[in-house]
Amino acid sequence: MGMGTQSNWVEAAARVARRLHDGQKDKAGMDYFEGHLRFVASLGRTWQEQVVGYLHDASEDTPHTVEQVLKLLEEEAQTAMEPNDRAEIAQALKLLNHHTASDRQTYIHHIGEHALARAVKLNDLTHNMDMKRLPSPTEKDYQRLARYRQEYEYLAQR
Repeated sequence: MGMGTQSNWVEAAARVARRLHDGQKDKAGMDYFEGHLRFVASLGRTWQEQVVGYLHDASEDTPHTVEQVLKLLEEEAQTAMEPNDRAEIAQALKLLNHHTASDRQTYIHHIGEHALARAVKLNDLTHNMDMKRLPSPTEKDYQRLARYRQEYEYLAQR
C-alpha cells in the first residue's frame, strides 16, 4: 500500500472521530477530539497507530460497535481496507473498549498481549497522565494518576 493511501486512512479516521465525538468534553473540559484524540493519534508511529489513536474511544463512548466504526471509516475513505489490516485494527479497537473486559486488570492484561492496542494505550496513558491539563486536580485525580502510572509501567515492559 502506498503512502498516499496510508495518510488517506489517517485523515478519514480523524474526520470520523471528530463526527462521532462531536460535543464531548474531556476531564479538563476541553473538546474531546481536539484535546485528547488528536494528541493520542499524533503520538502514533505508524498509520495503524494513528488510525486507532483517533478511533480508540469510539465504540466505548458512542453508540457504535467496532464493526460500525470500521464501516464508517471505509465509507469516509471511500475504499475497503486490506483484510489483514482491518482485522488487526478491529482487534485493537475491541481490546481498547473497557466494556469488553470483566475488570480493569483483565482489560490492561489483554491489551498487553496485542502490539497495536498496547502502543495506542501507552499513547493514551501518556496524555491521561499529563496533570497540567487539569486546572485544580483533586485527590481522585491523583489516585487515577497512580493507577495510570502502574498500567503504563506494566504495558511498557511487555
